[in-house]
Order: sequence, then C-alpha cells, then structure tokens
Amino acid sequence: MHVVVIGAGIIGLTTAQALLEAGHAVTLVDRADQAAQGTSAQNGGQLSYAYVAPLASPGTLRALPQLLLDPDSPLRIGAGAALREWSWCLAFLQACRPSVVERTTRTLLDLSERSRGRLERWLRNVDPQAIDFARNGKLVLSRSTASWRAALRQVELQAPHGPAQQVLSPGQCLELEPALAGERESLSGGIYTPSEQVADCRKVCDLLLRQLVEHPRFDVHWKAEAMHWEAAAGRVRALRAEVGGQVLRLQADAFVVAAGVGSPALVAPLGLRLPIIPLKGYSIELAGEHLRRMPGLSITDLSLKTVFAPLGDGPGRRLRVAGIVELVGQDARLDPRRVRQLVDAAAQAVGLRGRRPPLAEIRPWTGFRPATPTGVPIIGPAEGYGNLYINAGQGTLGFTHAFASADLIAGFVSGQPGLARAPATVALRA
Repeated sequence: MHVVVIGAGIIGLTTAQALLEAGHAVTLVDRADQAAQGTSAQNGGQLSYAYVAPLASPGTLRALPQLLLDPDSPLRIGAGAALREWSWCLAFLQACRPSVVERTTRTLLDLSERSRGRLERWLRNVDPQAIDFARNGKLVLSRSTASWRAALRQVELQAPHGPAQQVLSPGQCLELEPALAGERESLSGGIYTPSEQVADCRKVCDLLLRQLVEHPRFDVHWKAEAMHWEAAAGRVRALRAEVGGQVLRLQADAFVVAAGVGSPALVAPLGLRLPIIPLKGYSIELAGEHLRRMPGLSITDLSLKTVFAPLGDGPGRRLRVAGIVELVGQDARLDPRRVRQLVDAAAQAVGLRGRRPPLAEIRPWTGFRPATPTGVPIIGPAEGYGNLYINAGQGTLGFTHAFASADLIAGFVSGQPGLARAPATVALRA
C-alpha cells in the first residue's frame, strides 16, 4: 500500500521505516524544513526501558500543592492553561490512582521491551558512535524519604515485568558513580539499572532520514502548511497541503498522524478528539570542560525532575541536562530562569569548573512533550475511519518507545493481528 505519514520527529521517522520494512510505499510530510525540529531536537537523551514511573501517580498527587506553590518547582501549571485543559487535568488526577498506575506501568514496560529489541536490530547496521549511543546504565536518585519510598514501590511494581534493578544506599551510589562526590548527605538512596542506554535523538533522526531517502519507495515533502483532509464514507481519501505556494493533494491507501503535540489539531476537523496536551520541557548541554566531574552513568534525579545523560566520546563528550514540566499551553518562549535551574542542578550534582558558562555555550532549548493523562500513548486506528491511524502521546518516553510504536502501527496498517497489539485507547469521536 501507499501510506502518508505526517510528522518527521522520532515517532514519524521510525513509523516510516517500519512501514517500508513491511513492504509499503511511504510519503513523509512535515511543516518544518527538516527532520527533528520539535521535541526530538534536544530531548533528555535517555533510553529508559526499565524505570518508567508515570507522572500521574499517588506521589505526584500528594506533592501537588507544594509543587504548585513553589515558584522554583520543577512542575508548573499555568492557571489559564489549566482552565483550557480542565478535562485533561481531571483525567490526570483520576490516573493517579494506584490501580491505574499499575496498569500504566505494565503497558509502558511492555512497550519498552518491544522497543529495545527493535532498536537493537536497527543498531546492527549502524555505527553507535554516529548517534552517541552507549549502554552505560542508569542511576535513579532520591533525596527525600517520601520520594525514596515511592521509588521503592515503583521498583516492586516493576519487578515482575521489567529488567533487573538494584536498590543502592547513598554510599553505594557514590561508589558506583564517583562524579556524585559530595552528595552523600543529600541522598536517600538510588535505583540502578545496568541495561539502560543513551543516545542523541537528533542524530538518530538524521540517520534514519538518510536511510529513508535512499529507499526507492520513499519520498518526503517539507514545509507542508495548511494541511486538511478529504474524507467520505468512513475513509480518508486525500490530504491537501500547501507546499511552496502550491496545493499538493496526496492520495494514499492509509494515513498515519505522528505529529506530536500538533496531532490533536490536525485530526479535529475529522471530528476526532485526542486527549493530548503539550507539557513544556527544557534542556541544556554542558561540555566536559565546564564540569568538575563527568558522570559515566545516565542519572535521573527524582526530586529535581532532572535527567543527566553523558553523550559522545573524547573532546566532544558532553552532558545533556533536561527536565521541568510546565503546563502553559503553546507558550514556546525560553524562560532564562528555567535554564538557570538546569545549570544549578548540574552544579549540585557534578559540580562546575570555574565561572558558569554563558547561554551560547550550553545550547539552551525548550520544547513540548505530547502527553496523555495516564502517560500511555495513543497508537492505533482512529474511530470511524478505516484507513487513519494515530501514533502520538508518548510524552517523556517518545525516544524510548519510538521503535515499538512504529512496529505497532505497521502491524495495524498491514492487517497483521499478531503485530497489532495496541497499548492505548484509540482516537475518540469528539
């Protein structure tokens, strides 16, 4: 079949690749002028297959008042955005129930295992250094009694379903990762997963695109604006888009929406509602020369809601620092205060050498994570349309779950029930 995929981030690119491998022809469409211009451009860099604690949890619910009142909190909810997204916020609160968290965790771990296997197959023909890939393990740190108890509960919940994890004392954390020197007094403990990985998502996207354009059944259209649908009798007939001042009419047998936070608006004219909102996040990069100690492990700090991913080798080695969760609508402005918070987090965790580097040297970035209330993505056929599929809502785990999400979509499109095991509710009629 001929399939149109909308979105050229990590989700759209892996989807295109999986569809080509399944024998289909693929046309990729994106509003940008190149791949990975959204959240895939500079995300946290972690491939977190084992520790998948959803944001919606009893711990988040208990901490919510304090998080919202603290101006420097890693979680911020704008009043206006909360009112506009009140139904999403209500569903989020309901998703904090332990029974929902357990189901979500199992689903995310299933996706993780599938994605890890698919990535490993892709890596067989890839130079790992070209994408800054490393199997360096991950250490999840806790700095309070409450967060430590929550982490232990999460490990217990994940134990039957995910890879092996080790519970460490503060002293053992420092022995495992010497870059954390000086943190002993502030730590409550850590969870170590030896099998976790890191990579540069942007470099993965660039490499995927280079592979795709070499395929004889692939083509791509950039700067596609004003996209709208032609649909009748429960099927999408074509996608119209303005490209270079001309209207392009793309007919296909199937269509996949993988446009991240842009997905809800894209399918709304079809009478579909996607429970996806943008959660704003930030990241910076610190070169090794700016750090007192470069960690060897990938690190997640639960209290600071910050991740630290060492990327690259030699002189190009750097530390990707990412975090912050803001519900502020589509406000894409870069808040210098948030950037300083990430620099402060790095200074606290591994130390800075000399003066703090200027903004130009740390590549400050902000982007939107497409989030569902539970954290489980929407992968599958859209209700009421026999040839329209959704692949969106991966939230903070888009990089981690991209390859599995793509495999699921390819299974649906190909009509192979053994492959099409969807992890989430499909798009709902508005």
